[in-house]
Amino acid sequence: MATRGNETMRDLRERFLSRHLPEVPGVRDVITASWRRALEHQVAVARPEPRYVSDRDEESLLAHSAAPVLANLSEELAGHPTAIVLTDANGLVIDRLSTDRTLTAGLDQISLAPGYSYAEESVGTNGIGTAVECQKSVLVSGFEHFNDELTGFECAGAPIVHPIRGHLAGVLDLTSWDEACGPLLLTLARTTAKRIEEAMLAGTGARELSLFREYLAACRRGSGAVLAVNNDVVMVSSQAEERYDVTDRSALITHATDLAGSAKPATVLADLPSGISARLEYRPVYSGTTLAGGVFRVKNQTSSRRSTTRTDLQLPGLAGASPQWRQACAAADASFGGGQWLALSGEQGTGKTEMARAIALRHGRRPLIVDCAAVDDQDAWILALADEAACSDPPVVVLQHVDALGHSRLPALTELLATWQDVPPRQAPAWVVATLGCEPIEHGTILAFFTRKVEVPPLRHRIEDLHRLVPHLLARRGSRTPAVSDACLRRLMRLPWPGNVRQLDAVLAIAVHGVHGGTLEPADLPAECQAFTRRRLTKLETLERDAIVRSLAANRGSKKRAALDLGMSRATIYRKIRAFGIVDDAS
Repeated sequence: MATRGNETMRDLRERFLSRHLPEVPGVRDVITASWRRALEHQVAVARPEPRYVSDRDEESLLAHSAAPVLANLSEELAGHPTAIVLTDANGLVIDRLSTDRTLTAGLDQISLAPGYSYAEESVGTNGIGTAVECQKSVLVSGFEHFNDELTGFECAGAPIVHPIRGHLAGVLDLTSWDEACGPLLLTLARTTAKRIEEAMLAGTGARELSLFREYLAACRRGSGAVLAVNNDVVMVSSQAEERYDVTDRSALITHATDLAGSAKPATVLADLPSGISARLEYRPVYSGTTLAGGVFRVKNQTSSRRSTTRTDLQLPGLAGASPQWRQACAAADASFGGGQWLALSGEQGTGKTEMARAIALRHGRRPLIVDCAAVDDQDAWILALADEAACSDPPVVVLQHVDALGHSRLPALTELLATWQDVPPRQAPAWVVATLGCEPIEHGTILAFFTRKVEVPPLRHRIEDLHRLVPHLLARRGSRTPAVSDACLRRLMRLPWPGNVRQLDAVLAIAVHGVHGGTLEPADLPAECQAFTRRRLTKLETLERDAIVRSLAANRGSKKRAALDLGMSRATIYRKIRAFGIVDDAS
């Protein structure tokens, strides 16, 4: 390192901060470039303001692999004023080890602690954030730091690269007092990062090997189709490829992915797009004590039950033709004809209430919808419900969110339901439907009244329905209905839709206001449709993602111009595009 002494570096830093020079002779290029990025991000010079994130991933492969390596290093450094810091790929501190109380107190004062982000946009030049930006090892000493409060420290950051995928997994940082260790600190950081990468490779290899062994054993034990799934790998046996086309295999993998994180065996029935009904038997696979994924045996293939139900049923105001959706509609409608009260379960936004309303209208009945989650007066709502149901033209009563009722309100509702079942037809509703979520509830006394139970499938399990559902939802918004391009529909079909049909409807409502022609294109979709990421983003990350998406759209996809507009470096915008899973309009 070409240092000219701490006083000289302090003067050079002051000259840069006062004049905003593009280059400062005597300062390393990596430091000058980082200072410029800090100015672009408007980082505070006086005191660091690292962002705190409460939901950091402490159970990741990186954290598990690094733990024994860091523990051994901590023992070796006992008695030395050096802290060991592990961060994720965004500079968020996952773990910190230090045996020196004075150093630990100093780090606490600058919030270099688990949960805080030391990315450059938060605190400026430092061993963690600058290593993330440059994706190479870097030593930052004293007044090379951008922030005044950090100038008393020396930190060496070394990137940790995922051994299989090759992307940045995190940073190993060693921090000490300024001029305490020098270049040796950087050498030790690099060596430790390599050890963590080797541990990750061993952990990844062991996990995938355990899953692969169980997959081969399952294939040898029978002639049926076998799948093996975890977050990184999907294995499909040749029998599965022969028996199922690509659409059915995609549906099987979707069902398997939903179960693959469970620690308990399970069995699910899946109605596939082709009309085949398949039984998936799931068994978790472990590598030591770590869940490595799961193996699925697909068997007992039969013709879909839709062949024995009314598959031609069309409910007013609803759209969908997938086997799962048609089967749910037919089963729910049959309960009306059979005089059975119905419990509709499913995730939020799947359309449970709309299904009940459509069945009521199909049979010429007025739907009376009561949201149990919004009930305030315990006695008044029961009396009002009883009065409305007892009339010459009994309605269909839909009790939304029954699982949200408090225990204090259950006796009155239980009594009303019991009364309805005992009185003559004209004094009771024509039909009663209860809607509830997927989780088991404690209200067994209430559910006992509902002898028929139907689960409404989530949108991701009937994703092919978007071909009908998207035009249907758009048509409900008025006479000026835009067409939907194939590229736009493909984009929508790639999304996981955790909010189901309700989320899709909200997305389309935003999109139609921004449509630039008679056809809805991918660029017209809101920011949440331009990115694909498995983890849940924080509110701040969501705002940042949306800003990047808008800037890319305004600059016709130019990352260089978008970075200038947003005041960040090209390295930063490329990293954030990868982290947020942002895709361009051509995809």
